[in-house]
Amino acid sequence: MTLTRKEAKTAKTANLPKWRSVDPVLLLVSLTLSAFGILAVYVASTVSQQANATNQALGFVLGVVGAVPLALIDYRLWQRYLRPIYGLVILMLLSVLLLGAAAGGAQRWVDIGPVQVQPSEFAKLGMVVVLAGYFAERAIGEHMVFLKALGVLSIPALLVFMQPDLGTALVFGAIFVAMAYIAGARLIQLAALVAAGVVAALLAVKLNILEEYQVARLTAFLRPDGTTDVGYQVAQSKMAIGSGGITGKGLDAQTLANLGFLPEDHTDFIFSNLAERVGFVGSIVLIALFFLLVWRILHVATISRDRFGVLIAVGVATVFLFHVFVNVGMTMGIMPVTGIPLPFISYGRSNLVVSVLSLGLLQSIAIHSKSEASKQPKV
Repeated sequence: MTLTRKEAKTAKTANLPKWRSVDPVLLLVSLTLSAFGILAVYVASTVSQQANATNQALGFVLGVVGAVPLALIDYRLWQRYLRPIYGLVILMLLSVLLLGAAAGGAQRWVDIGPVQVQPSEFAKLGMVVVLAGYFAERAIGEHMVFLKALGVLSIPALLVFMQPDLGTALVFGAIFVAMAYIAGARLIQLAALVAAGVVAALLAVKLNILEEYQVARLTAFLRPDGTTDVGYQVAQSKMAIGSGGITGKGLDAQTLANLGFLPEDHTDFIFSNLAERVGFVGSIVLIALFFLLVWRILHVATISRDRFGVLIAVGVATVFLFHVFVNVGMTMGIMPVTGIPLPFISYGRSNLVVSVLSLGLLQSIAIHSKSEASKQPKV
């Protein structure tokens, strides 16, 4: 039997190696951000922190090692293992409370040999997959389904809050709202959830459930006078950003961070450190890269062939967008200081590894969606 030219082209496309179907824009942007982050950590590190850039590069390599097979495996496979994934998330978070290492008044890390791992970072990606599978199979508009989904999320969110890690707990909330909305939740359900969250926050402050330092961090942007420790940190951050001017002082310049006036300059406030060096132009380029990343992730959602893939992409986009919005806003004094890192840029191997793994999962959606589309007969 002789194939027509169109059929032959379709067959040829369907048989292309999987790596030929990756989303090139998503790949290029993620590599650029990763390189940007390693450079940012390098210039932000003092003489005693020279290993930071090496550790950041190692985190990127570990992420790629996990992301490549994750991209090649059909993402729909994970829909069969939602319960084990959820169980693993709970187990990881419990291990932090039972065996975790304390630092800076928080217990968020687990020592695995010489390496410290932050399970809450991996829990975010795990819950995106779990919620995507749950929402894909059910009518979220039904109140009982909505409440059960909220119950599924509340356990890991509570375990994270107990570390305490209020910033990551808020990320879980953002993930749920965005994914539930896309899955078809009613506006009245989401409005009630937001209202309940506001009431819970007010009660937490009133009943002293939140620690004093947590309240201070959340309200520092409302009192930008620099009289408190957190207020001082935010004031110095804004000064560093402003002193960068249009083009910045240069990567090797003497900055407020070098002089010791900008706390957490290689982690939570690395954007301020970087903005002082690269200025307004460099900062806008970085922010543009992040929005290009989010746009491309949402593009993956549009080409996905099923609800599971769409919801995973929306969940991952929400994580990145929430992190960028809160972190950059925090350094500018217009958002609460929550300790949320800037993806790819802030120093931290766990966050970088999970960010790269997330993009590997998105590439799986792109690869298999394009493969299925190429097999569909064209009319």
